[in-house]
Amino acid sequence: MLAKKYKHIIPLLLLLMVYTGCEKDEQTGQQPEEINNNNQSTNIQLEVYGFNNQKGNLAIAVFNNINSFDSESSAYLDSTVHINSTDMSVFLENINPGEYAISVFHDADESGDITFGGFLNLIPQEGFGFSNNPNIGMSQPSYNECKFTIDNNQTLLIPINLVYL
Repeated sequence: MLAKKYKHIIPLLLLLMVYTGCEKDEQTGQQPEEINNNNQSTNIQLEVYGFNNQKGNLAIAVFNNINSFDSESSAYLDSTVHINSTDMSVFLENINPGEYAISVFHDADESGDITFGGFLNLIPQEGFGFSNNPNIGMSQPSYNECKFTIDNNQTLLIPINLVYL
């Protein structure tokens, strides 16, 4: 009896699984690369591609360990930047050398949190992305999929392609 009641949900879940597992475009999967090694400081040049509009802010969270990334509690760096283009560059200066993972989202409604809706309120309604541009499945990628290392006096270019579901 319960199966009959929810039998229409199964095709929706299958459709969502197929949609989120679709082929990457040519920018997805781009990795960090060093763009300047003549610096006196350690920096990140974050390149965020694919805003679907210029409303609201870009929320940026830089994590320096697996525990803070998984709990989304205390980020090493947490910032917002007003969106002024469909592709944006954000320069993060004086980063401590080490291992990091970055997550971003397009906070179009400026609520401070990513907005969910759709099926059971589980589908992000705003664009999001992660360092290393991992495949987006049914859950957030792991810290290990998103992590990168930055050395002293290095500037890394970190490309992130926004995903809208």
